[in-house]
Amino acid sequence: MAHRMLQVRLYRPEDRDLLVKILCYPKPCSDEVLADRLRQLQELDVDAVVSYGCQEVQGFNVLGKGCDSVVVKALVNDLAVALKIRRVDSHVKTLISEGESQALANTFGVGAKVYGFTRDFIVMELVEGLLIGDFVVKAEASELRDALRDLLEQCWRLDTAGLDHGELSRAYRHVLFSNGKPVILDFGSSSRRRRPSNVSSIFSFLFLTGSPLSRVVCEKLGVEAEREALIEALRTYKRLKTRSSFMDLLRAVKLIG
Repeated sequence: MAHRMLQVRLYRPEDRDLLVKILCYPKPCSDEVLADRLRQLQELDVDAVVSYGCQEVQGFNVLGKGCDSVVVKALVNDLAVALKIRRVDSHVKTLISEGESQALANTFGVGAKVYGFTRDFIVMELVEGLLIGDFVVKAEASELRDALRDLLEQCWRLDTAGLDHGELSRAYRHVLFSNGKPVILDFGSSSRRRRPSNVSSIFSFLFLTGSPLSRVVCEKLGVEAEREALIEALRTYKRLKTRSSFMDLLRAVKLIG
């Protein structure tokens, strides 16, 4: 990971041009829009943004970049945090619903901890680690088993909370493993109106898609020849959505005895 530790303080006039590039990505914004975004950051106690990460925006290193937002490292009273910035060209008009969903997930022990959010920003715990594809390849079978059991348990808690993440059927960039512990990221597509399918989505992603990642998972856990049994266990869980059917799902993939 690149480590250009340039700090851009929010209230230094000499940093204004760089701030515009970061806070108003991908195009310049008016003085009024910049002033409003700075006001929101002041409400959130953000002091600075830091050039750090493996992606780049306008010559500034960032933690992540998507169609609707950019995530950067930032400082809140000298605490390093992750700052999600709504792009000025985003079709999403506000990050408030996402912030509320992630805060709800936090109450069930899921997701990076949210410290605060406004229309254009979410301040959250800075989590660093391996994306799920890298973790699966590197982990020993016992470590993988513990981590995936934890991940499925988190998805079960989201199901019981009535919150659907919305992106776990393609979880490549939505699950990070920090010291072996899974952290579900990016609640931008989440909904409390849809029927939750977190367990079903992540189970299919991990065990049933036939993708290179899925094949490695099944091989390491010794379930590569049990596809029909896994499908049947998932069908039962989807029909019943009980704790008992969830535990049977874990047994089917040898995550518990």
